[in-house]
Amino acid sequence: MISTFFGAGRLLRALLVLLGSLLCGSAALAAELQPYLQTPTANSIWVTWKTEEGSESVVEFGPDGGPLLRRATGAPQVLAANYRLHGVQLTGLQPETIYSYRVRTGSQVSPVYRFRTQPTAARKSGHFRILVTGDHQLRNDDRHTPLLKAAKAKIESMTGLPLEESVQLMLNNGDQVDVGTLDHYEFVHMKPSSVVSGNLAIMMALGNHETYYDPGLVNWRAHTEYDKISYQGIPAAADESYYAHQVGRVLLVYTNSEHSFAAQTEWLRKVVAAANADPDVDWVISVVHRPYQAEQYVGDISSWFRDTAMPILAGTRKHVLNIGAHHHLYARGQTRDWPVYHLISGGTAWDQFWGQSTERDMDDVQKTIANWTWQLIDFDLGARTMKVSSYAVGHPKLGFAYDNRLVDEFERHLDAAPPLQPVLDGVSDGATLSLPHAFKLGGYQSPSGMALNSTQFQIARDAAFSSKVVDLIRDVENLYGDSGAPHYEPVDIHAGLDIERYAVGPNGLNNGRYYIRARHRDANAEWSPWTPTYSFTVQGSSDGDPALRLAKKVWPAAEPVVIEHLNGRGKPKDWVGIYRKSQKPGAGSPAVKWAYVSGANGRLSFSGLAAGVEYYAAFFTDDSFTEIAPRAAFYVGSPATLSINKTQFNVGERPSIGWSGAPGGAKDWIGIYRVGQEPGAVGSTSWAYAPSAAGNVSLGALDKGYYYASFMINDAYFEISERLPFAVGSEIASVSLVKTALASGERLEIRFADGPATAKDYIGVFRKGAKPGIDLLVSYSYVDGRASGSLSPTEALPDGEYFLALYINDSYTEVSNRVAFTVGAGSEPPPPPRVLGVARNLIRTGETLNVSWSGMPGGAKDWVGVYRATQTPGSGSPALQWRYAAGAAGSTAFSGLGAGEYYIAFLLNDGYQEAAPRVPFAVRKLGDINGDGLINASDRDLQRAALGSCEGDTRYQPLANFDGDKCITQADYKLWYALFTRQ
Repeated sequence: MISTFFGAGRLLRALLVLLGSLLCGSAALAAELQPYLQTPTANSIWVTWKTEEGSESVVEFGPDGGPLLRRATGAPQVLAANYRLHGVQLTGLQPETIYSYRVRTGSQVSPVYRFRTQPTAARKSGHFRILVTGDHQLRNDDRHTPLLKAAKAKIESMTGLPLEESVQLMLNNGDQVDVGTLDHYEFVHMKPSSVVSGNLAIMMALGNHETYYDPGLVNWRAHTEYDKISYQGIPAAADESYYAHQVGRVLLVYTNSEHSFAAQTEWLRKVVAAANADPDVDWVISVVHRPYQAEQYVGDISSWFRDTAMPILAGTRKHVLNIGAHHHLYARGQTRDWPVYHLISGGTAWDQFWGQSTERDMDDVQKTIANWTWQLIDFDLGARTMKVSSYAVGHPKLGFAYDNRLVDEFERHLDAAPPLQPVLDGVSDGATLSLPHAFKLGGYQSPSGMALNSTQFQIARDAAFSSKVVDLIRDVENLYGDSGAPHYEPVDIHAGLDIERYAVGPNGLNNGRYYIRARHRDANAEWSPWTPTYSFTVQGSSDGDPALRLAKKVWPAAEPVVIEHLNGRGKPKDWVGIYRKSQKPGAGSPAVKWAYVSGANGRLSFSGLAAGVEYYAAFFTDDSFTEIAPRAAFYVGSPATLSINKTQFNVGERPSIGWSGAPGGAKDWIGIYRVGQEPGAVGSTSWAYAPSAAGNVSLGALDKGYYYASFMINDAYFEISERLPFAVGSEIASVSLVKTALASGERLEIRFADGPATAKDYIGVFRKGAKPGIDLLVSYSYVDGRASGSLSPTEALPDGEYFLALYINDSYTEVSNRVAFTVGAGSEPPPPPRVLGVARNLIRTGETLNVSWSGMPGGAKDWVGVYRATQTPGSGSPALQWRYAAGAAGSTAFSGLGAGEYYIAFLLNDGYQEAAPRVPFAVRKLGDINGDGLINASDRDLQRAALGSCEGDTRYQPLANFDGDKCITQADYKLWYALFTRQ
């Protein structure tokens, strides 16, 4: 009996364990199905989810609280062997109605979720709320889940309602993944988003990280249902990278900061024009990944959005807010001239904090707070107001340290009147002033009861204010920087500042006549009218602006650094301080070296500065930390020296850059830029780290153009070498004329582009048939070292027939096309130019070289020959292949060429007289991308680096495109890999 009893007990326990495991297994199975809602309207919504297997896509749904009697089906996208993305659209729904639902794939069933449909535009009362997060791209440090949990808890606590009943929509503003792979869509975006995604529809903007490892945005398009969205008949982009989505009375305009700028600009014009005329839209919010402005990593913004898109959006006063990301923090500001707020919602991605980058206090950014935040946008539809609240959950140096701390709040009232015209004291029209002098803006009045937020003072040399010397916007609160350890609290650098008072210090303006005006802006982002304009004259001041000047940027360690100061304030305790690049002047950050100046002008010498360090000199007044001149940056240490294997390359060749005398920093680097570009203002065309004192690196093949190489340090843009110029291709520059048939006495209007930008490049004019360097140069005009531009010589040419071209650096070396033109009536039109060309300058073995020509003499025995680059046409050096030309214009083809460097020549009458400039080209072994004759890991790296690029992109490698679609995709990589494994 005892034995039987214990046996029964073991059996019972075993059954309980088995039952428990089955229940747990069932729960785990259900939990694996995580619905993701998107693209909501008043009558429909999309439900997506991921499974490893199964082809059934079913959503069972019904009114909240009732049985799930309705059923909708779809079909999965099989994106990989274990990655099936299911998508089902629920239609025929009622507006502002709560539904319950669950998703099913075979035996896998999710828990039951609820969602609420969107309101129609007919609803003009109550609240409409949007939850905003961004930049949660970390793969192995899930910070997005706790941020969303915190947001959900806070919103439900404030409203007393479940999230799906209190918030209508959630938006992400880009970089939802770190790379656009399926793994990242599942584990970086969809899985963390599951905190809310089963109840709240999520809409995304495209970030730069979505474009990585996802050629053609294949995975992006698979995970989004945006291609079916349109607004007023204006559809989304074909690749779903930008779209306009109306929900209720709000229009959300999602833009693409990465590409498609020309087409997107025209699309945006249509959207804004339609929204401006649409009586069912009260509010327009724009979303872009790279932001409108940023105070850290200065310059890392979307110039397209700032310069092109924002002015278009400002064409409607309904545009009230722009949401950006890309920087991993929170920031908020107002545009300078329009009543539009802009913010950065940087989420919880890679740590970004003060002291990490190039930083600058911007007058169109009021607050930059290095916290992990989320935002709630709350529209009161009846009152026609918008309130944006930003809550912090943590800080990169402190972790999740904050319990939904409110760090910013601002409002926009559509119907509130702007402030009244203020008054300006401290000046009368025509007054003569001695400095120092203070101007006072007063009389702030807001008919709407709005608080004062900003002031703007402008001082100009002309009454139209086209030549401004002061244009100062200041806000009542300006959060910039933090308090440092241990709390890292934001610092208000305007605390105690009277923003209605503008004081010009001694020598703050040069002697002369000026005009001044000022205005108020309220907390609704509305400007008052300007005050009346007053003129005044400054006397007894200096005749120049304060400045610092260094003879050079790189100083050897043993040599004193000599700094010249100019036009100072003349105070006995004005001083110059030397700081390391990362320092901020202040009592807690003393200068490395400093000295008082003697007089308004003079020189100071500083010795003993450590080598291998970037510094800057700053000019301060009156023993304070008030800077009165732009900083002067310099480097102490030996300059790096660059060398290059040659200065003229064929298209497709890879330049080899050598360096020596470098500091050996781990993040020192060599960058290649086109002539006319400045490092930092634009990205490099090609680059590589140079982490040793000396070395050599081969960079990527380059398109036709003039370039230079420069050595820069510390992953930034400080150059410690002379720029090393070189050229790729022939006839690189281009010139054109507005008119090629001029009347007698009419001036030339010349355009030029892509020049070498050397000091004495010039446009030279010759008579028709002349030989530059032998025959007379009729006229010339220097282009002032510019790579592109226009000019119109003042002196007209005598009647006749001419040509002009661009010549390099006071030589007769022609670096552009020629343009023929006539002056005066009756001149014969010039003969057509002789043109010889190839379809592609770089081909692979086995491919055909297509050659064309035009404007040739047309002799029966004129011919086209293929020569190696080292050959000279002649009886002792026959062409490798040749064809008779058969006409003044035509084409032919050559095939069967081995790997190597070649050129095409056009020769006359069975002889060796060349009728046109030679055209170089190269043939590379199939699979050999870098041209070293091998198919190896170096080629693999180039193939991988080009993934996702298309013709015209700087990363594009023509030899990496195997399938001829002019884009580098995984299909091309597979073709390359097949070659690699067969050799």
